[in-house]
Amino acid sequence: MASTAIRLSAYERARTVNAPTPFLALDSARIAEAYYALQGSVPGAEIFYAIKCNADQRIIEQLAALGSSYDVASQGELEKVLAAGVPGARIVCSNPIKTNQLIARCAETDVFAMVVDSDDEVRKVAAHAPGSRVYVRLAVDNSGAVMPLDKKFGASREQALDQMSLARDLGLQPIGLAFHVGSQCVQPDRWTHAIRECGAIWQLAADRGIQLYFLDLGGGYPIHTDDSVPSVAEVGREIAEAIEECIPHTPNRRVIMEPGRGMVGEAGVMVMTVVGRAQRGDKHWLYFDGGVFHGMTEIIEGFTDYQVLSDKADATDTHEYTLAGPTCDSADTMLRDVPLPEMQLGDRIYILNAGAYTTEYATTFNGFDKPTIQIV
Repeated sequence: MASTAIRLSAYERARTVNAPTPFLALDSARIAEAYYALQGSVPGAEIFYAIKCNADQRIIEQLAALGSSYDVASQGELEKVLAAGVPGARIVCSNPIKTNQLIARCAETDVFAMVVDSDDEVRKVAAHAPGSRVYVRLAVDNSGAVMPLDKKFGASREQALDQMSLARDLGLQPIGLAFHVGSQCVQPDRWTHAIRECGAIWQLAADRGIQLYFLDLGGGYPIHTDDSVPSVAEVGREIAEAIEECIPHTPNRRVIMEPGRGMVGEAGVMVMTVVGRAQRGDKHWLYFDGGVFHGMTEIIEGFTDYQVLSDKADATDTHEYTLAGPTCDSADTMLRDVPLPEMQLGDRIYILNAGAYTTEYATTFNGFDKPTIQIV
């Protein structure tokens, strides 16, 4: 698990930044540390950073220098990775719903492979990227995740087998399987169950004359929010044992992982300034120059595992506050009953674990600026 000292270093660095709020402070050293921890967690597995969680060009370039490959979901993301000098061989496209233009661009730039999870998607890839490698995303149990992702995407076992057969018949190269256990998955055995299902399909595909060699473990690697969260090493051991048990070890076998939140989540600290205070009934409210629509959107999606600190590090007496953003929308309420020292206009808060899915979701709703990103 990440230690308190490591997590607080991002906070301490954020406090040194002299920039207008709101901003996201990103600790580049913490990102490198996460990369190496993930890289060593599953022997032989390759990292394909899921840039959708934070696509800042400086992060893409930093991870490229460390040796990372990439998962992209759109043409815009693909172009950002290509601009960092990353070749198509180090890129996969794991979005099951792609535009025809994206499919053609993936073929043009020699992206290694594209995911599918429906017959129509197989036909689209065959039409716009003939001969391409494809892998099928399975629907798997997401019950161990803080934010489940199993409703929108994923094929059943029979659908996956039929899609691989269809892909082969249409001249594509069906190479493997993918799954996603859900974002911030805190039950390592969810990977085990998914890998076992992949192993069963692997054998059934072989019975159809389709030899698989590619396994995409997806994302879901959790950040440390409290001591109940398993470490990267614990998750990795569970995954490695399941792969050894269930997936044939052929000479050309490839296993990849697509960390997103697990790569950059703990490196980010969102910094906001108090711009308003109010007493509403028996509740103390604080209003900030950023909120749900300006980086903290995941709160209304159910992710509330943020730690909030103030710029009054030595204060001991606290009050419970409701934290809200500056817009006219009542949905712009971030967190409730947060213990903080007595806060005044102009004071700052520091929201930890905010490196992923914050600035990417930010809008300019109500005319308020998006947070900037400060590398620290």
